[in-house]
Amino acid sequence: MLSGLRIFAWMGSGLLAAALLMQPVSVDTQLSLALTSIAAMILIWRFGKGKLARQMFLALGSFMVMRYLYWRFTSTLPSLSDPLGFGFGMILLAAEVFCVTVLVISLTINADPLERKPLEREEDNQLPTVDVFIPTYNEDEYILATTIAAAKSMDYPAEKLNLWLLDDGGSDQKCNDKNPEKAKAAQLRRVTLQRLAQQMGAIYLTRKKNEHAKAGNMNNALKVATGDIVLVFDADHAPFRSFLRETVGLFNKDPRLFLVQTPHVFLNPDPIEKNLKTFDRMPSENEMFYSVTQRGLDKWNGSFFCGSAALLRRTALETVGGFSGITITEDCETALDLHSTGWNSAFVEKPLIA
Repeated sequence: MLSGLRIFAWMGSGLLAAALLMQPVSVDTQLSLALTSIAAMILIWRFGKGKLARQMFLALGSFMVMRYLYWRFTSTLPSLSDPLGFGFGMILLAAEVFCVTVLVISLTINADPLERKPLEREEDNQLPTVDVFIPTYNEDEYILATTIAAAKSMDYPAEKLNLWLLDDGGSDQKCNDKNPEKAKAAQLRRVTLQRLAQQMGAIYLTRKKNEHAKAGNMNNALKVATGDIVLVFDADHAPFRSFLRETVGLFNKDPRLFLVQTPHVFLNPDPIEKNLKTFDRMPSENEMFYSVTQRGLDKWNGSFFCGSAALLRRTALETVGGFSGITITEDCETALDLHSTGWNSAFVEKPLIA
């Protein structure tokens, strides 16, 4: 009953909006309508809260965009008697339609982000085994020690957790570089990180050649690691103690789940935030992506792997040959490969790394 009323309401409001869109109005009336809509959107943004306010804000903005498109199609195109003007006019219109198409996709994704409930704590004997991959290339020992220490401190049964320090800066290729200084630095790095891993209870692993960058590094580890779940942390991403308890249980709920992604939270400003001095007073684009867009994608089963702070099911990775090494965006490519073969994804909004 409620679903039927909702469909009826959507159809009715859609027909009403279409009727309003096609009303012939003067330029002055159009300006007044636009200014009124903008003022209403500002008031909703300033004082409105909750899902209803969000939907009203998006509806007003969408109405103005559609009204503009209707006007462009019906009142602004050059005459066919002027082929040159008509050609350039159509090129400009095509560019605008492309931008509106991108906007429609974005609004569809972001209109109603999914809110997941916190997981209940599971018994230790029900938890899967986890391999933690920490790929590194040129990060210093202090940063790596911090990340390893944080990963070792996660609340998880020790016998089900293995940490792997994946060193691409100490590979055989690097250690045998034609430049003696570079070769010596790589050899020293390998010895230093081997000692660090041994002291901190991690497993050191390198490879012969630096092929396919980070994806190749992690695929090399997949050949020897045996855990049910692969957890990836960038070398400077330190997890909170509750990381696994807040995420890994989702794999038990969905046997077709290949990914659980969590937000990236940065403790230092990026170059733009540093130069404009906005880090302490303005949310970053990164926050918009992780707090809204990834949640919106999650509703459509479209969240994707962001390279770190994420868990992936080993058996799913094996079905596509591991992490994708076709491009430097191995994370997004890997998610596309797995989504295209029918695997599911999930996004946990709670910040669990820094």
